[in-house]
Amino acid sequence: MANIKEIAKAAGVSTSTVSRVLNNNRLISPETREHVLKIMREYNYVPNAMARSLSNQKANAITLLVNNENTESFDNLFFHKVMYGIENVLYKSDLFLMVSNYQDSRLGKERLIKMVQGKLTQGIIVPAILLTADILRILESFHVPFVVLGEPANTVSASYDWVDINNTQGGQLAIQHLLLMGYRRIAFLSGSTSAVFNRNRLAGYRSMLEQSNIIPDETLIAECDSSKDGAFSAMEKLLDLSNPPDAVLCGDNVIGMGAMKAIQAAGYHIPSEFGVVCFDNFPIAELIEPAMTTVVVDVFEMGAETAKLLLRLIENPNANHQISLISTTIQIRESSKKEKEC
Repeated sequence: MANIKEIAKAAGVSTSTVSRVLNNNRLISPETREHVLKIMREYNYVPNAMARSLSNQKANAITLLVNNENTESFDNLFFHKVMYGIENVLYKSDLFLMVSNYQDSRLGKERLIKMVQGKLTQGIIVPAILLTADILRILESFHVPFVVLGEPANTVSASYDWVDINNTQGGQLAIQHLLLMGYRRIAFLSGSTSAVFNRNRLAGYRSMLEQSNIIPDETLIAECDSSKDGAFSAMEKLLDLSNPPDAVLCGDNVIGMGAMKAIQAAGYHIPSEFGVVCFDNFPIAELIEPAMTTVVVDVFEMGAETAKLLLRLIENPNANHQISLISTTIQIRESSKKEKEC
């Protein structure tokens, strides 16, 4: 494989000129650039990315932090769609996506410091679930551009960029739809409300009921683990109430499936007697019987927007901090069509 000196000799230019072409230096004329690039193609020359990074103090990668111990994240389709969105944007900017394991330990902090100190990445995407004071301190002290994936749990979020789904809006859309279908005692069943996205969905649930002059009934709000069995048990308890619900908004497709199983086991017909809506729109939602109405959360767009904000920060480190909420929509299917489509 040819090296930079051989390319320079074949093109009749200096090695510094070839280097400037590789770095898109504006001092190089279009004619010289095209001539050098033509020689590179003829020689099948591939530039040494690491050497270029060292020479111009600029890596050609963006890093997504993950916690390898959290196996549920890797199993979740959400994770892969977010990565797909990120990679789609980075590819167009000729940047690579690097996934790096980070755990809140001495080793994790040392690895992160080595990465940013060694300029192995241009910027970092930090999932909100991993965000800690230590990560913030490291990234800010080394002046590394970063964007948080998901709404942070703390109240200092105005000091950095973050992107999330508009979960409050999603809760509102779901309840608005169920009310229009004629349901009135609507339950809310999700994972732990210690998670910001579940709290926001619950806030949307409450606000739309209140806007419709319905006082939220606290007995209809329940939590469960994100499994079919956990959702089945929690839904059973809701159905055993002296004044049970006639509809439920579920936190995800798995919870929705468990809830539907419990509702049907109790003898209710869906949707004529009981309505079901859930968050997420994974393929399973339209394959189960009856097909499930879903709040569509565009996690691909969430990943893409996160990458765009990070590239914006890399280009302009002094840019004003920005918060971006990705709008939700509702996909109406059989599980909530009590009367007619709205």
